[in-house]
This record gives sequence, structure tokens and C-alpha cells, in this order.
Amino acid sequence: MELLVIILNRIEYLTEILDGFVDAGIKGATIIDSSGMGHLVADHIPFFAQFAELSHVDKHHSKTIFTVVNCCEEKDKAVEIVEECVGDITEPDTAFIFSLPVTFIKGLAVNSCGGCK
Repeated sequence: MELLVIILNRIEYLTEILDGFVDAGIKGATIIDSSGMGHLVADHIPFFAQFAELSHVDKHHSKTIFTVVNCCEEKDKAVEIVEECVGDITEPDTAFIFSLPVTFIKGLAVNSCGGCK
């Protein structure tokens, strides 16, 4: 099992991503409002504020999605869904994804779908 963390800067795709998760059988996720460091720095250091104003993307808000996936296939499918919705996440101000191993879980029914290949 892994904890998949998705920092979604393109928040207009949130519903589409979650719909994709449901269709793929990814049954649960937690979404929180988040904000990047660039926004905070721009608000407190006037020199950086001028660059924040030039951007067409609202850097003030993002969504962070947490979901526990059972196997590599589920993780890969979730990443594929995000990329299908958002596009190339190597582009700035789209999304950032990472995962962490889950070594303990209680209070959540999980099914294993095999090991990673």
C-alpha cells in the first residue's frame, strides 16, 4: 500500500480527477485546501510580489489530494487519470505527485491487488 499525494494547482480539474478515481475503483480520497510557498513569499517580500502579479495562474490556491492505493497498478492508474485531466504535469503550475509507503493502517478496509512489477 502507498499514500499517493497529489498537489493540484489546476483546481478546475478536481471534479474530473475524482470522477476518474471513482470510475477506476479508487474509493476514497481526502482533499484539503493548500497554498504554495511562492504565494506566501510574494505577499511578504515586495520584490517577489511583482512577479506574482505577472502570472495568469492563481497561485494562491491549490488542492492537495491524499489517497491510499493498494498496489502499483492502482497508483499508476491514479497518476494516469491526473495526467489525462491536467495534461503534462512536468509543465509549471499543473500538478505534483509523490507517494509514500504505508506500513500501518487501521480503520480502513483494504484489499491487496498484488505486488509491484
